[in-house]
This record gives sequence, C-alpha cells and structure tokens, in this order.
Amino acid sequence: MTAFSQQEYRERTRRLRQRMAECGIDAMLVLNEGNINYLTGYEGYSDYVPQVALVSQDEEDPWLILREMDTLCATPTVYLPESRVLSYAEKYIGSSQRTPWEPIGELVRERAKSNRIGLEMTAKGFGVKDHTALANSLDLSRAIDADGMLSKLQAVKSPAELAYMEQAGKIVDRAMQVARLEVAAGARECDVGAAIASAVIKGTPDIPGGPCYGSPTMPVGSPANAPHLKWSDASYKMGCQTNFELGAYRHRYACALSRTVFLGEPTPRAQHLHKAALDGFLAEVETIRPGVKCSDVWHAFQRAFKPYGVRKESRSGYSIGLDWVDGGGSFHEDDHTVIEPNMAFHVLIGIFEKDDGYIFSETVRVTENAAVSLSNMSRDLLVNFG
Repeated sequence: MTAFSQQEYRERTRRLRQRMAECGIDAMLVLNEGNINYLTGYEGYSDYVPQVALVSQDEEDPWLILREMDTLCATPTVYLPESRVLSYAEKYIGSSQRTPWEPIGELVRERAKSNRIGLEMTAKGFGVKDHTALANSLDLSRAIDADGMLSKLQAVKSPAELAYMEQAGKIVDRAMQVARLEVAAGARECDVGAAIASAVIKGTPDIPGGPCYGSPTMPVGSPANAPHLKWSDASYKMGCQTNFELGAYRHRYACALSRTVFLGEPTPRAQHLHKAALDGFLAEVETIRPGVKCSDVWHAFQRAFKPYGVRKESRSGYSIGLDWVDGGGSFHEDDHTVIEPNMAFHVLIGIFEKDDGYIFSETVRVTENAAVSLSNMSRDLLVNFG
C-alpha cells in the first residue's frame, strides 16, 4: 500500500516535468533514494547499490530501475504497475569486473529519446567512478546538473505530507519525554539511547513509528558542545548536560525536536544560554509567515539573540520534510527564499562553541498567516535532580 494516492504521485512528476522543460531537460535520472520515494513511493532502503527513477517529458509515470532482488521491495510500496519496474541482474553486484551502471545505461538509452539528460550529480553512491561508468554506457555529452531540482519542489508540502509530519510530531514529543525521564545518575548513556530509539519506533498507541534515519543525537558533557555525537560507553554523573536532537518519522516524513537536559542544578551560564536560545527561537517563530524571506527570519533571530553576547555562527533553521533535511530554504543572512504556506522548518538554535553548548528546536509548519509548532513539549529549562 502506497503512502499517498496515485494522483498525488503523478502531480509531483507533472511538476518535475514542468521544471525540466524550463531547464531544457528531456529526461532525468533521479538517483537520491528520498527523491525516488517522493516520485514513486519506493521504500526499499537500498541505496547502497545503484538505483534510478527515470522521468521522461513525454510519459506520465516514471520508470523505476532497481537491483533484481529489490524489485520485491517495490511491489508492496510503489504506485507504478509492475511493467514500469525494471531490474538489472545480480551478477553486477560485488564484482570488480562489472558495474550496474552498464545495464542501467542500456535501460535508460532504450527509453530516453534525447541526450539532454538531467542528473543528480551529488547523489549518494554516485561518485566519479560511477559517473564515468554510466558515461561509458550512456551518452552524457549534453548532461545537465539537476541537483536540487526536486528539493525545490518538496519545499511546499501537500496536506497529506503535513499530516504525516504532524503525526511524527506526536511521536517525537513522546520520545523526548522518555529521554528526559531516563537521564539519571548512574544510568548508562547507551540505555538512554536505546529507550529513545524504542520510543521512536513504537510511536504512540494510535500512530506507529517509522524506520529511524540514524540513532539519537545526544552528546553528554559539561558543557555538551559537540553537535553530532551519539552516546558513549560512560554512565551519567551529576553536573552534566545532554543535548538531545531527536527525530521521528512517518513514511519518511520527519519531525525534529531538540532540548537540553541538565542532571543537577544548571550553572548561571547555562541558564543564560537557555534564555538566549529561547528568545531567539521565539523571535524566529513570530517572524515566520508567508511572504517573509528566510533572511528576514535570520535577522529577527540576530536582533533577539545578539544582546546576550553568545557566539553562534551556524544557521538557525532549515526546511524539513522527507528524510529530514529536504534541501529547501535555510535561515541564513543571504538566503532570500520567500516563505510560502505549507512549508515546514526545523527552527534550530544550536550553540556549539568551545566553552558553550546548548540546543533548543522545534519543527513548525507555515499556515496562511503564521508558523505553528508541531510540538507540545515544555519550553522550560529541563532539569533532573537524581
């Protein structure tokens, strides 16, 4: 059963074909698995081997080209008829003499009537050698870099996509509550991570959790200032903090949520960081609305945050959706993306400096006149005392 209707998938392909026409592309090879999923519903999680969705200007539906065994993953998840799911033989996998890009190129050549082909150049698993192998099988002399083309289409979500993100929001709230309660003196960091992962996968009594992209991010320290660490072999001690950045998924659609949890009384500096992060966050959320630019949101954050004298060089948020970061706008000084209704953003106030560490974030959706958070998690300073 597909996550969306046939009509919605076809509308996505129609909008992509329109964008392709504007860029002079007659056929496009979609290589990122998230984008393949976006166009077809495919949920095989098999992007460690070459796979392609081929979109042609003169056809309503894409072709899906997979490793032979992975066609069995397509049958229950894509909206396409079996006749549009193609495969290459297993002999091309794990061979130093053969490459899957050879049969993929042949299959594309049989169906693409032009060499004005768009390619997702920086797709996972499509390096220099892969490009060379595909070029040996397919004429890429007039290939066009199509990186980011689908990201722009994904920035504005449909009601069905937003519904999945809202469901993921309920799951991630529950997971964050678990994270907070599990932090205690003597608790193993790995056990806290396991409890979070279990909560994300279980979901709620009414909403099943989806597969996780990566394990919980939860650096522990005094302060916790490393942005992307997981747990360690250690056990919790009084006086430390944990920066939890969690995500839950429904049919690959993400809702992210971050909080810092203190084990024992926070220092005055930590309390100062919380106030700075919260004021900056609120300034952003109050600014986000249709017609505003991403750069305007960044400036609103700076006006609220800078008086606290805290250094923060990273962006303060970004577009979120399919597979978490979906490549839309970012809250940067020079990102002039105009915000539209039904966009969604991870408003992320992450402070990762030598002497300071703090994180606070929520996912918001843009309505006709405001930004609405998908979280009901407390915004108070989170402290455990034992």
